[in-house]
Amino acid sequence: MSSTEITLPPPLVRPPGPPRRWPLVLGGVVVLVVAALLWATISTAPYYELTPGQAQSVVGLITVPAGRGHSLSGRLLLTDVELNTMRYIQFIPAWLDPDSSVVSADDLTGDLPTSEFNAEGTVDMSESQLTAASVALRQLGYQVPERDAGVTVYVIDPKSPAWNVLQVGDVITAIDGVPTPNPDQLVSVLHTHKPGETVTLQVGSIDDPTPGRAVQLRLGKIVENGQVEPLIGIGDPSSGIPSMGTQPAYTFPFSVSINSDNIGGPSAGLAFTLGIIDTLTGGHLTGGKIVAATGTIDPDGSVGDVGGVAQKTVAVERAGAKLFLVPPQELAVARSKAADGLKVEAVSTLSQALADLVKIGGQLGAAANGPPPGPNGHSVPFDWQDSPWS
Repeated sequence: MSSTEITLPPPLVRPPGPPRRWPLVLGGVVVLVVAALLWATISTAPYYELTPGQAQSVVGLITVPAGRGHSLSGRLLLTDVELNTMRYIQFIPAWLDPDSSVVSADDLTGDLPTSEFNAEGTVDMSESQLTAASVALRQLGYQVPERDAGVTVYVIDPKSPAWNVLQVGDVITAIDGVPTPNPDQLVSVLHTHKPGETVTLQVGSIDDPTPGRAVQLRLGKIVENGQVEPLIGIGDPSSGIPSMGTQPAYTFPFSVSINSDNIGGPSAGLAFTLGIIDTLTGGHLTGGKIVAATGTIDPDGSVGDVGGVAQKTVAVERAGAKLFLVPPQELAVARSKAADGLKVEAVSTLSQALADLVKIGGQLGAAANGPPPGPNGHSVPFDWQDSPWS
């Protein structure tokens, strides 16, 4: 039997081609993504996130002399907003959170350094506490005399002579021994001096305008209307507008102190005012309910607008509040965030706030009488019909 030799064809061989690059490309993309995430994690963005803060009892922050305070029925709350610096990686979670807001640093602080912005918040809080005490005591019928004590410093130009000498919150009461009870008087006295002269400023504080220290300062210069004028530097460097105010000094019938609990800004003014009244009138101002309030307070009892009301509404709702008193400008925002169990009412005066509390069963006691007559009876008299429910 013969054998047949079979010859197989050679195997097919793929000709060599260009090297595959997709692993390199993918690796490069991964490296870039990781680097971007790392940068976004460690890099601070020029933005702030506003989130709901605390809603705490006002009365726990108020101290009055022994024998004048009362145990309370119900709770009166103030609320604040948490202000957090942001890293870029936090933007998406912040934008997706319905209870948060993102604001730019420029919109929040303007041209002010962060330290000066924070100092202004402390000043506003101190002013708010003094005003709240005066308004509350006057509403209870006490005479609370006041006088213009000096000029409060709110802004300091970093390039001016005042930068390393004064602080935000200082109160200038005199220049070279001449009293400066208000900004007009300060400007008038200042213009009796020339740029380059060294003057002595008497400087006190918001809580105690009585001169606490003497400060020497060499006056700078500024050109106004073609004239070279002396300059201290307590003004906005971008606008040249003086940023200072008249500091009142009050004579209280007894001591009322408030612990701000590291909260800045003036927005607790209304809550502090109501808290003082509640403490001194028997503790039944809220009718046994949990009530929250936000808004500035002026010497005449007017309530001013504040910021962050959306976040504040969430905070007071979480704390179990049944009524939230807000300035009229913030009513729509607060109601848009409030659930069915939280009633939100607008108040433009202390009188309206008291009326709303009466409608939920609050007892005013001496607060119903309103302030005494006279030049220092600034508060708006209480009117039982002043605040209809809407």
